[in-house]
Amino acid sequence: MAERLNRDEVVRRAGGLADRIGLSEVTITRLGRELGIAPQGVYRHVEDVRDLRGALARLAAGELSVELSRASSGLSGRPALVAVCTTLRSWAARHPGRYAALQVAPDPEDPVASAATEELVSVIASALCAYSLTGDDLVDAIRMVRSTVHGFVDLETHGGFRLARDLDTTFERVIDSLDLVLGEWS
Repeated sequence: MAERLNRDEVVRRAGGLADRIGLSEVTITRLGRELGIAPQGVYRHVEDVRDLRGALARLAAGELSVELSRASSGLSGRPALVAVCTTLRSWAARHPGRYAALQVAPDPEDPVASAATEELVSVIASALCAYSLTGDDLVDAIRMVRSTVHGFVDLETHGGFRLARDLDTTFERVIDSLDLVLGEWS
C-alpha cells in the first residue's frame, strides 16, 4: 500500500480519520495505523501534525467551496443564504473533523492555504451579492453568517440544545434573522 500513497491520498485519508475520531485525536502514529504504515512512513508525505492539519484545512476549504457553489448556484437573496447556511450545517455534520480544521485561519505565508480560504470566502460573498453589500459591510456579513452558523453547529454537535424544540425549525428562524438583518444593511 505504501507504494501507492502520495501526499493527497494521505491527507484525504487523514480527513476521513479526523471525521471519525475528531481532529484533535489525529496523530502521526494514528494516521500511520490508518494507512497501514509505520509513523516514519507518514513523514514522507507530511512534515508534522501542524503541516497535516494545514493540509486538512486546505482540503476542507476546497471541498466546502465546491459544495457551497453547487448549492447556491443560480440563487440570490434569501434562497442563496438558505443554501449556504444549510449546506454549511450539513457539511459540518458529515465532516466534523474537516470542519474543525477549517476553524483555524491559514498561515498568511502559505499562498495555497490563503487561496483556498479566499475561494471559500468568495463563494459565500457571491451568495450574499443580492444584499448589495460591499467593503467592510460585506466582510462583516460574511463573518456574521459564518459565526452564526458555526455557533449553531457547535452547540448542536456538542449537545447544547436540550429544550424540546425542533432544531430545523430553530435553524430556519436563525436564517430568517440573518436575512432580515442583511436586508436592512443595504
